[in-house]
Amino acid sequence: MLDKLKNNLASIAALIAAVVAIGGGFVKYGEITTKLSQIEASQGVDFAPIEKQIDEIKKEIDGLSASISKNKSANSDVNTKAQVNEKEIQLLKLQIQEIQIKSKNPLGG
Repeated sequence: MLDKLKNNLASIAALIAAVVAIGGGFVKYGEITTKLSQIEASQGVDFAPIEKQIDEIKKEIDGLSASISKNKSANSDVNTKAQVNEKEIQLLKLQIQEIQIKSKNPLGG
């Protein structure tokens, strides 16, 4: 059970890290866009290098989005397994109680 908790926490930590990285990418994208607008307003400049940086950042964001999807799926699987285990434990407890009651009955099997 402790391993499952560790796995859940690891999944959540990875998800948070991915979200923070994506947020950082969006902030950087906003900064670049603002700088481009300022430069464009003041003078004509070759934007090819900057556009290349923007494309690279977009690719990184896409990769992080895919990573988040995988982490969400893994986290969902862990939660489902934990719920199944919880129900199995409840069933086992009920079966133990049933056996204890039967063993106390002198007329029972």
